[in-house]
Formats: sequence, structure tokens, C-alpha cells
Amino acid sequence: MKESKNKNFATELKTIEQFESFKRYKVNLEDGFGEAYITKSKKDYQLSFDGVFPYSADKKIKILLNNEIFTLKSTDFKNPIHSRLAEIPAQHTFDIDGIYKGDLNNSTFFKMFFFDDSKSTNIFHYKLEKAKHDGIIPWAFECVRLTIMKKRYDITQHNDKENSYFIIENLDSVTLEEFSEDSYAIQKGIGFLIGYMPGGENYIFSGENFIYRSLSRNPLKTFFHPVTSNPYSKLYKSKEKEIADNYYGKLKVIPSSVISELITQLRYNMDFSVAIIFLMEVASLKSIVSMPGVFSVILESFANIIIIKQNKQEKLITDKDLVGDIIHDMNTVIDKHSKKIHPEAEIKMRRRINEINKPVNFNRLTNAEKLRAPFDQLKIKLSEAEEKAIDYRNYLLHGNILMNNETERTSEEIDNHMLYISAKLYTLISKLILKSCGYKGYVINHSKLYEQNRINSKEEYFEEI
Repeated sequence: MKESKNKNFATELKTIEQFESFKRYKVNLEDGFGEAYITKSKKDYQLSFDGVFPYSADKKIKILLNNEIFTLKSTDFKNPIHSRLAEIPAQHTFDIDGIYKGDLNNSTFFKMFFFDDSKSTNIFHYKLEKAKHDGIIPWAFECVRLTIMKKRYDITQHNDKENSYFIIENLDSVTLEEFSEDSYAIQKGIGFLIGYMPGGENYIFSGENFIYRSLSRNPLKTFFHPVTSNPYSKLYKSKEKEIADNYYGKLKVIPSSVISELITQLRYNMDFSVAIIFLMEVASLKSIVSMPGVFSVILESFANIIIIKQNKQEKLITDKDLVGDIIHDMNTVIDKHSKKIHPEAEIKMRRRINEINKPVNFNRLTNAEKLRAPFDQLKIKLSEAEEKAIDYRNYLLHGNILMNNETERTSEEIDNHMLYISAKLYTLISKLILKSCGYKGYVINHSKLYEQNRINSKEEYFEEI
């Protein structure tokens, strides 16, 4: 029987907790004369210094902390424009962009730590396939294993005392640059799949050496995520229990193969990567005014990315006799109403009928056809409501931001309608992304969950693709 080995992050977390606790902690500068203190304030490190500061052209200085040498990096450390100012003793406070211990450039195995502000425990549960025990690779309950170009990675949600962390680690050797690029793709992919993308700041460890980085992109949290295997997490009202019972056992988590394909796409396809970030950023704002318009743009972006380029021309119906029968029947209908139709209009209609089976040229599709083409290619059937949601793009292009039609609505009904359309578009985007990555199963139909008042569709709460 193989021995169970659990992941152990105690050494790294001890270092993180030590640095995070610094409140005006005294350090010594390798060069320069004066008193220096390092402080962690909220999500930023600061260096306070009183004396003649040793400015540096490379924006780095070395400090001695607990008898060990560390390097601090900050744009504030660059030489001042007037060099004489650098020679004057003064009190300074610098924002620190990075902290370095040792050199990670020759390392091949890393662990990246993010603070977890999701306020959700067991965040992968019911959403993603989790890593299995194998008795070889250290295991954790809340851990997802994926592959990027044959390189294996684990991402773990780890609770330690009062704090929670997301930890990305590589299981096959990579360079620091590869690890950083792969990890960013993992952040984005996992963020889309669970509705929370870690960010803000991180620590990268390799043995005792580490890097601290303050990141420009903060964590992103949305109320949307595409899949759950637990119908009761969405249908929890007493009147919905029977509906949830019907889905129980049918819904599945997203398999690791699909997770890996999605993250590989994010790693190597810049358009795909930017579109996912755009989707996450807008969804995190929770603005029902912004979401419909931007989601329409994002849907069009993904349609252009995912569409399979085809040079051939394709007839809709291959049976010539059937085409002839349809044209004959349609002309018969025109004959019946010809006295009520202007002669020129009748001629144009008959010409169009004769070309009803004209081959489709995939290089000359209209914008509306381009939006629908990837759904057709991936064999995702669009409902009438989904067709209408796609067409709302035209409202927005013509400045009708509130998507008003001839139906009178109150302000509350307009808000509900816009939330419904946003949720419908998000569901369509989810279907495209997941199906293009090989997913087969159910996705959450968010629009059904958010429909209110006049909107009372007969759609399913979970839709199979």
C-alpha cells in the first residue's frame, strides 16, 4: 500500500508570516549612513530611512536583515534628477516593489504564494476535478493538477491559522521565466473557472530563496462561474428542491484535461488571454449597465478566436429533388398572394427563392453569421432566447445602451432585463470557451437563475453541451 504524503508549506509560510508582521522593523543598509526601518502596511512594503540615502541606477539596494542579505527594488531608488540632492541627509519613505533573497534564476522548482481573499473554503469543490492520491506526489484535499505542454502543475487552496493562500507549484523542472508565464495563465484560467482570480502580490520560493512582488493586477472576484456538480448550490429554495433532485448525479466537475487545454490556450494565445481577463474584469465590477455591452464585445472576440477557418463553400441542402420541392412550394405561396404584392417586389422575392440553397461562403459571412458560426461548428444548439441575446449587439451598436424596445418597462424591470441579458451572454461565452477546450457536460444557465418579473422562460437551469 502506497504511503499518503501531504503537502507541507510550513517553511515558506513561516517566512511569509515573519515578513508580513514587520512594523517599523530595523534593518541595516549595505551602503549609506543612517537609520532604516521596513514596514508592511496593508498590501505594501515601505522602507523608512533617515540620513544620506545610497540611490542606485538599477533601482536596487542591499540590506542586512537578521544577519542575512536581501535586495530591495523600487522605482523610488533611482538617482534623483539633481545629483546634489542625494548628498543631503533627509527623512525618506520609499514604496518597495520587490524583495529578493538569493538568486532564483538557476532554480528549476518553485512555489508561488498568493493571499486568498475569496472568503470561500473548498473553492474547487463541485467545480473542478481535483488531484488524486498516488503516494508519490505530495497531496492536498483542495488541489487541482493540470498540464501545460507536458509540464505538470498543482494549484492548492491552503488554510493556515487565520490566513488562506493559493499556491502554484511546478512538478516538472522549468525556468523562472517559464514558471512565471505559466503561473499567470493558471491564475487566469482558474479565475474564470471558479469565479476568483488571485492577484495583488505574491511570494515565489525555491528552497530558502524567494522573491516578493507587488503586482499591478489585483484579485478579481465575480458572481459568475460556468460549472457546478452540485445543483443544490444554485437551487436551494424549498420550491426548487425537486428541480435540483432531477439534476443530481447528472452534473459533473470540469475534468483536468479540459482545465489543462484552457490554460494552455491562455498561455500561448494572446487574444484568448486578453479576452478572458476582459471578461473577468467586467464581471468583477458587477455593473448591470456595463456588462451587456462589454459581454457582447467579448462574445464577438471569442467567436473570432474560436471559429474554424474554412475555405470551402457548402450547400445547406445536398438533395437536389428536395431543394426543387421547397422552391416550388414557396413559389406557390407567392402565386397565392401575388395580387397583393408589387410586381417588382414579386420578382425580387422569386429571385431570392431560387437562390435559397446558394452555397455558403465562409470567407464572406455577415457579422451576425460570424457570431453564430463557431456555435454551429462546435455543434452548440442555440435557443430562441440565445439568438435574441446575440442580436442585442445591434441595440448596443446603435447607442441603445438600455436595450429598450417598444415594451414599456419600469427602472427595476430594465435592470432585471439587463442582468438577464448579461447572464445569458455570459452563459453563451462559457459554452464557447468550454466546448472549444473539449468539455462535454452541463453548464450553469445563469440567465434562468436571474430571470425576474416579466421574464419567465421555460429554459433549463443547467444546459448540456
